[in-house]
Amino acid sequence: MKLPIGPPSKKRDPASRWTTKLVKNGWTPIADDFLAHYTDLVPQITSMEAMLIVHLMQHKWDAKAPYPGFETLAKRMGMTSTAVRNHARSLEKKGYLKREPRVSQTNRFHLDGLFRKLEAYIEAHPPKQKRSEFKLDLSAFE
Repeated sequence: MKLPIGPPSKKRDPASRWTTKLVKNGWTPIADDFLAHYTDLVPQITSMEAMLIVHLMQHKWDAKAPYPGFETLAKRMGMTSTAVRNHARSLEKKGYLKREPRVSQTNRFHLDGLFRKLEAYIEAHPPKQKRSEFKLDLSAFE
């Protein structure tokens, strides 16, 4: 299968979703299935834990584990580094995150546990319809 070469469709371009100024310094892709189902997972992911995952994904540029520092995460999340560490510990206990300590460097944050559990959830709970198949039925309002 050949992938199309060239600029992305204007319809799907991040700048058309946000603004050119807002995506100038980058943007972070987040899987829709994560946003739709993080509270459905068992154990449940809290909103603050989900926000930590979003911030970790901001530093995940490829298949490798991201490695932002707790201070950076804390500043961006508007909380103390202790609070961020506590959320990371909680995600680790739940099996969604694995921290890899490194000497004289920031931790690596492995999210494979989250990916596996989310994929298993999606397989066990397939959507009844694909997004492209959704149709608005207005007959009840006629």
